[in-house]
Amino acid sequence: MRTRLLIPIAVGLVVLLAASACGGKKSNAVSKTGKAVAASGSPGERIFISAGCSGCHTMAVAGAKGTVGPNLDELRPNQQTVERQVRIGGRGMPSFSKKLSSEEISQVAGFVATSAGTGKAGKISFQPNDKKLEDCHGDASCYEQAFGNVAYKDGPKQALDELAQLEQTDPVVRGDCHPIAHKIGAGGLLRYEGNVAKAFAEGNGTCGSGYYHGLLQWKLAGVRADQVAGVARTACEDPSIKSNAFIYYQCNHGLGHGLMLYTAYDLPQALGFCHQLHTELDSIECSGGVFMENQSSSFGLHSKWLSNTNLLYPCNSKLVKRRDKLYCYLLITSHILPAVGYNWAKAADWCRRSERGWVDTCFESYGRDVSGAAVHNPEQIRSLCAQAGSGQNECLYGAVRDILNNNSRDFGAKTLCESVAKRFRKRCFFGIGSILGTQHADTAGKSAACQEFAKGQDLADCMQGAGA
Repeated sequence: MRTRLLIPIAVGLVVLLAASACGGKKSNAVSKTGKAVAASGSPGERIFISAGCSGCHTMAVAGAKGTVGPNLDELRPNQQTVERQVRIGGRGMPSFSKKLSSEEISQVAGFVATSAGTGKAGKISFQPNDKKLEDCHGDASCYEQAFGNVAYKDGPKQALDELAQLEQTDPVVRGDCHPIAHKIGAGGLLRYEGNVAKAFAEGNGTCGSGYYHGLLQWKLAGVRADQVAGVARTACEDPSIKSNAFIYYQCNHGLGHGLMLYTAYDLPQALGFCHQLHTELDSIECSGGVFMENQSSSFGLHSKWLSNTNLLYPCNSKLVKRRDKLYCYLLITSHILPAVGYNWAKAADWCRRSERGWVDTCFESYGRDVSGAAVHNPEQIRSLCAQAGSGQNECLYGAVRDILNNNSRDFGAKTLCESVAKRFRKRCFFGIGSILGTQHADTAGKSAACQEFAKGQDLADCMQGAGA
């Protein structure tokens, strides 16, 4: 499993929700007209208002305009952070452990985590400052800010190059690599004043392509609900983006992340926005971002569109239509594996329970997670894929694609395919080609790329995978 994609972003600061003398008495929310309004939504919203939170914090969806404590619409804290602060208190905020039950604390925390910032897209709270990488000393949130600063001041290319280097030596950066890349995307887009094409031209796929995801999240920030579909349709239309299949895919995929955050993790609504893109392929690629954000929240939220008993949900439900099942199944093992304690044999059994026609896709997902767990090491990949049993062929296919998705010049992919059993070799080299082919628009370019990785029949299989 690619652990770095599942580690929540470090949003929660010590001062989150803390405010002098807040929460001591009940208050009503205030509407845009200035009149008091009664909470009429979820239990969490009613608790938020009745407990006095709206007197201290700003949160638009609850009509709260308090200024004593932090603005929750800007911070968008995760549920665990809110629960801890409400239960323990500190820095002027009282503990609510004797005023609210555990269930009530969970309800209000869930409300804040999923509703703060609604209507402002997945707004990343990023403002450039003077924080430098050497100031961070193992502090993940500091690294996110510092790398965002590098992207804004010196350009995202330099920030991503420095991230790739520091990831090799600093375990904190390695663990928080994907969220850091998100912040580099925010800084990059800010540097180019919202020009997606210019920002994309400076990016790469470091750390699971987190740069592209963060960039598109920032692009959607503040867009009115009735304009979201239009912005989404035009965000990736620049010729410089569309000319490269890999970059165009990353743009559509990043839109899915941004739309999921914009809708406050309303998966059906986010998929609905994806369906409004220009082509069916655009829609499918966008859905991948939606499902990845659903499983691996950039802000550490827990999605209601996952199940701990039916580990194939939502893929095998009526909620997900056939057009959206591809990327749902391509990502599902990142949810299955933690639920089965990273028991690869048990995860393989779950893949075999997939709906008819989607078993191989689940095993491709399995292979992607194998690659992440093995840190792209060919020998370890072969060992873990062997535990897939009947899914071994698709596991190797998914693994080799993952290696090249992260670095199209990683010749460990060649080493892997040359070392597998003969019956798996054809599919493995086809997988190499399927990624290399997205890097080049012409047959000559696809052919030259494959020749670096293969020869003879292997080259033919690579070329077929590249569509050359």
